[in-house]
Amino acid sequence: MNSINVNSEIGRLKGVILHTPGKEIEQMTPETTHHALYSDLLNLNIAQKEYSFFNKVLSSWCDTYQVKDLLKQVLDIPSAKIELVKTILQREKKEFLYLEMIDLSSEVLANYLIEGYPYKEGLHSKEYEPLRYVLDPLYNLFFTRDASSSVYNRVLINAMRTDVRDRESFIMESIFKYIFGTETINPKLISDEASTEGGDVLIAKEDILFIGNGLRTNKKGIEFLCNYFATRKPKQKILVQELPQTLDSYIHLDMVFNFLNTNECIAFTPLICKENTGFNTTLIDIDNGRITYKEQKSFIEGTKALGFDLKPISCGGDDEWMQRREQWHSGANFFCMGEGKIIGYARNTHTIEELNKNGFDVIKAEDVVSGKEQLDKHNKFVVTVEASELPRGCGGARCMTMPIIRESVNW
Repeated sequence: MNSINVNSEIGRLKGVILHTPGKEIEQMTPETTHHALYSDLLNLNIAQKEYSFFNKVLSSWCDTYQVKDLLKQVLDIPSAKIELVKTILQREKKEFLYLEMIDLSSEVLANYLIEGYPYKEGLHSKEYEPLRYVLDPLYNLFFTRDASSSVYNRVLINAMRTDVRDRESFIMESIFKYIFGTETINPKLISDEASTEGGDVLIAKEDILFIGNGLRTNKKGIEFLCNYFATRKPKQKILVQELPQTLDSYIHLDMVFNFLNTNECIAFTPLICKENTGFNTTLIDIDNGRITYKEQKSFIEGTKALGFDLKPISCGGDDEWMQRREQWHSGANFFCMGEGKIIGYARNTHTIEELNKNGFDVIKAEDVVSGKEQLDKHNKFVVTVEASELPRGCGGARCMTMPIIRESVNW
């Protein structure tokens, strides 16, 4: 496999890891949605149709890798298979499943590790019968951004805030260890209290990170990253934005801010651009092991202090009512395929209109897939994916992608 190389959010995408949603997203009821971290139930058939256009657009642009295919390759390595199964079962306190699972074929085992290991009457304890599963399905795996995230030439194995997602991190760590041969960064090796998730980690430049501090990434996790870079790089800056913890739509920084190119960003302006919001913005400067902190008036002012000159394009347009509505369904969560070349949900019509006013050609995903539109003929564009089910999972285009290779950017 090619080495990991991601030094920005906007360099032309060369390789990305995806996961097509499967049976795992149907294995919940209204009573278990909170446990699964959902706000609603998804229809699998519709979600897969929507995702297929997203997948095909990215596959026409760069190399794409599916988590399940990579996991099968890991499980084909006997020692890796033993290590991963033991790690998962020990963490989930299900060691009694080891003999049942270890002799399964790589394909069958990969399916069970993702879609859940079903309860079998007479073999498993009756306590699992009402749940249907002894091992939970990985309901959130199609948000491949969260469990692991490329940080320069390494991969951050994120210390997930909720136990239901721990297995995702174990799977991704095994993939990067055995398939990519990549050095990983793991906060859990240092502190059980640290939590980080990929939606909160944005690679601004080779020496600058933007990080969200909210529901999923805590101060212990940010402290871990500061100490990590303090011992490995002479200089590193980290801009931290505190996020509201009242609504799931604010779950990560990338739900309120994303780069579009070197001089534009998409932003939920009430939080990102206004001062005195009640949520702190802190600039952390790491200089030869010395760590200093300086409060900023707002997040956008913090970006200016770092030398960026970003024009905010408002999620939802000028109307704050629409800003809040569209932010709820990932209206700020666009994904850069290259500088000024983005993809996101078509349902956020006011946001799409605002992007179009700022020179982004609006291109339907269906037209890219059919060959009607050639993306390289457009200087700036937004590919729109028709989606009603996917947004119900509380994530957008950036959430569903884990880039591993991007070209460098000339700032």
